Amino acid sequence: MPSLQSSNSHKSLNLKELLSHPAVVWILRIVIGAVFILSGFVKGIDPWGSVIKISEYFTVWGLDIPRSLIACAAFALGAYEFVWGFLLLLGCYRRVSVWALSAMMAFMLPLTLYIAIASPVDDCGCFGDFLIISNTATFIKNLFISAGLICLILSNTKVSGAFIPYIQWIVGGLVTIYILTIELYGYNVQPLIDFRQYSIGTSLIPSESDDEDSGTTVYEFTYSKDGEERTFTIDSLPDSTWTFVSRRLIGGNVLSTDGFTIVEDGEDITADIIDPDTEQFIITIPDIDNVDLSYTYLINELNNFISGHGGSLVALINSNEEGLERWKDISMAAYPIYQADPKMLKELARGHAALVYLDHGSVQWKRTLSSIGYTFVTETDPGSLIPKLDPNTGYVLKLITAPFVIILLILLALDHSGKLLAWHLSHRRILKSKKQ
Repeated sequence: MPSLQSSNSHKSLNLKELLSHPAVVWILRIVIGAVFILSGFVKGIDPWGSVIKISEYFTVWGLDIPRSLIACAAFALGAYEFVWGFLLLLGCYRRVSVWALSAMMAFMLPLTLYIAIASPVDDCGCFGDFLIISNTATFIKNLFISAGLICLILSNTKVSGAFIPYIQWIVGGLVTIYILTIELYGYNVQPLIDFRQYSIGTSLIPSESDDEDSGTTVYEFTYSKDGEERTFTIDSLPDSTWTFVSRRLIGGNVLSTDGFTIVEDGEDITADIIDPDTEQFIITIPDIDNVDLSYTYLINELNNFISGHGGSLVALINSNEEGLERWKDISMAAYPIYQADPKMLKELARGHAALVYLDHGSVQWKRTLSSIGYTFVTETDPGSLIPKLDPNTGYVLKLITAPFVIILLILLALDHSGKLLAWHLSHRRILKSKKQ
């Protein structure tokens, strides 16, 4: 018996030594940190997507939560994952970072178990639109992450990080500023990287082969209210108190535009509306009740501009016939307005109301109407307005990321050269001498 106990003790000691080995600790830091960084980054890139996903959860649970609180939760969730994942990967705040992520997993693990069993939503939204995995795979992923975090609880403090502790607050501050900047831009303008199906360069023109002999395309729309789900046709959509659930084809064929459809009187008219020969503005309004009515002046001005350049403007709105007529009366619209699937509109462009620019039927750029000033449109030279309206998200992402990476590399170089430590010790001596 003593020999058996000795053997078990020896095995336990070997396991602890293995988990405390610097190589093992760093592998766990990098793998787990990278998962949280990716998860937080894709959420931060597209906070509107996080808002939509969180809203789905609350709708399924029958909770009516204000949109402003959901937006705050979306911002906090993306930033929390990204910041603590980044700090874990770098070995900063070695104790706090592990416990912060462990606390999150203590909530997420049972939640994803529930999602895997009950399947109340199609996917958990862990990686946004970048990577959609099954609910079961999400739970298994969280099991491995939780096991890795438990290992790090026991060993993370025993291995030093990439930065000395005295400057890790600077690193944490830089990471926080970086992800919050990305989130604010994604919410107020458009995601800096578009992982959705209607990204830049996507053609919205239906193919001729699919359009021939397709017959009348008829959709059935499912909405929910107070736990009850009902189906509606395109010309009998419910009011805004109902929540959109899904759309189903019940007649005709789907055209090759990955679900992009403009419907009138139950018929798909996408091929008639999307102009393959010139420029076009598309206004998307997925929820007419949440739109600032002052946008009507801006839309009318944009319509005047694009019409003067030989193009056209089309408004796609999620509303019933009564809502459309009210919008026409209020806006005094001189442009055509059509009903559209709210899910499709949210996929096409983020925001309560957005502008999408098409050139020969292909998406060139998109942005929220709230990010466009009325005076900017009226006072800008018409010949340069469209290029100036382009948010150029790729350039903005580089502009935000480059200083962030450069500063981190400079800090890392100074840290490993010993200059930061020398500065810190010198600063402490100066402070002590002043106190004396």
